[in-house]
Order: sequence, then structure tokens, then C-alpha cells
Amino acid sequence: MQRYEFIWKYANIFVTLWRISKNNRMITSFLTDSTAVQQAKQAAEARYGKRPNSPADFAELSLHIKQATGHDISSDTLSRLWGYKKGYAHVRHSVIDTLNSYGNAGEESNYIYHSTLNADDLQPGDKVRIAWLPDRVCTIEYTGNYAWRVTEVQNGKLHAGDTFFCRMLCQGEQLAVDHLRSGEKIYEGYTMGDKNGLTLVEKI
Repeated sequence: MQRYEFIWKYANIFVTLWRISKNNRMITSFLTDSTAVQQAKQAAEARYGKRPNSPADFAELSLHIKQATGHDISSDTLSRLWGYKKGYAHVRHSVIDTLNSYGNAGEESNYIYHSTLNADDLQPGDKVRIAWLPDRVCTIEYTGNYAWRVTEVQNGKLHAGDTFFCRMLCQGEQLAVDHLRSGEKIYEGYTMGDKNGLTLVEKI
């Protein structure tokens, strides 16, 4: 019996760590209608000289980006990003970085990094205030090992004392957390800011 309890315990730990890793991959992307994406597109349009709106435009813009930055963004990706074709729900950070680099003549974008908090850079006891539409505000405390505890909630479904796992918090992006424990209930996956992302990420 002890052997099976041991195996079950460590199987649960493995699943939790896998979910944290999966969550981190999700948060390393932007919603296509987020402020970061719109700013990157505007910067690219300004350098390109117009809004791309045809297959030829996207092919030419892809070539210009490659020549200016050394990085590839395919014409197909660009056409989806600008809505010429049915697009993606999320865009990788690397794509936005490249667009920003092109649009800002090689200067690295600060938007992505200034609006992101990584749990690896925090200490247990650090508190962060997050918010999302329409009027949700939540204060969470980092307890270590990518675990968080809710300490204060305004106009939301979470409660003080709820706990969850999360590695990164990014303003403008939805927050997907793992193993949310709220009272007697456990949710393996839970998201905040589904439509417009987090409107505030602030260390306090």
C-alpha cells in the first residue's frame, strides 16, 4: 500500500509541474487584439509606408522584415496577423519582437518586458495587484515554487485564501493558472481576462 501511495504522490507532482510548464508556454504569447500587437503592427506599417492589404504587400513586407532584422515572418503569418486571412487567437512573443525591431529600426521593444512579471524574479511574500475587465481587481501573494495565494478580491469570483500555480503574469494577456483551489473545489485550469487580457499587473 505504501508503495502505491508513493507512486501516486509523485505522479501528482509530475502532473502539476507539467501543467505549470504548459501554462508558461501559453503566456509567452499575445492575444491578437492586445495593445502590444496593435503597437507592433502600427510601427511596422509606419516603416513600410502603408497598411499591407494584398498578397503582394505581405510578401514584400516579409522580405523587408527579413532584410532589416535577419528574422523570418512568413507572408502567410503576416496576412493572418493583419486580418487579410482568418487569423490566430494568439501571436508568439518572437513575432512581436521581430515586428517591433523592424518598425523601430532595430531598437528592441520595451513593452513586452516592462508589463511582465516572472515568478523566478520574485521572493515569497511579494504581492502583486492584477485587474481585468469589467471591474475585477485582485491582490495575490507569491508563496514560492510558482504558487500564489489570493489575499484580496474586488468584484470577482475568487476569494481570499484561494491558491493556484502560475509562472508569469503579463499585462494585455489573459492569465491562465493551474490547480486553482477555491474552498472545497479544485479547478485544474482557470483563466482571468479571457477577452481583453489583464489590464493591470503591478508589484506592490
